[in-house]
Amino acid sequence: MKKIYKQEYFNYHESILVVCQDCENDATVKNEYCHKQTTLECRHCDLKKTGLDLIAYKAFINLYCPVCAHQIRYEQGNFKEKPKNINVKCDECDSSFQIQPKTEKYLNSYPKEEGLIHDPVFGCPYYFQTDFKGKLFWAKNMEHLLEMENYVSSDLRIRLPYKMRMVEKLPTFIKDAKNREAILKILQKWKNLYK
Repeated sequence: MKKIYKQEYFNYHESILVVCQDCENDATVKNEYCHKQTTLECRHCDLKKTGLDLIAYKAFINLYCPVCAHQIRYEQGNFKEKPKNINVKCDECDSSFQIQPKTEKYLNSYPKEEGLIHDPVFGCPYYFQTDFKGKLFWAKNMEHLLEMENYVSSDLRIRLPYKMRMVEKLPTFIKDAKNREAILKILQKWKNLYK
């Protein structure tokens, strides 16, 4: 009997499984589309962060010394609050000044590894991802993984005319019949990895 793909309805954007930057186990990022409300939680090392924890400020000063006209440039990042005034010193005449800097707000996320997919707020790499014949194969969370497994393992895939589903947007290498067994092995390995 042929297995028919039956679409399930999941919210794939509810959470992302990522690699915890502290203990390298699985962690969960929730609400990634609103960085102020985004949370990162690890059930293994009790890491808990919010998007607000990542907000930092960078201060810039670019002026000419009022005493000797020598150019003064200053830049410093990682302020937790917007600095009001900064002490700067002219390298030429040793005069000191308190200046109100220009500031820029940014998210101070983890450094990203080249070639991997990361969550957009904390910059943690997705927990489920691997190279498959030179292409990046990934799953956002368990629901995403199970939906792909359901789709790939099906012999018959019925297409609904009124709505494009996540599985129809999958890259061709995942849907290709010649890769079916290899893709299913990876998905099974990921399921066994996440307990």
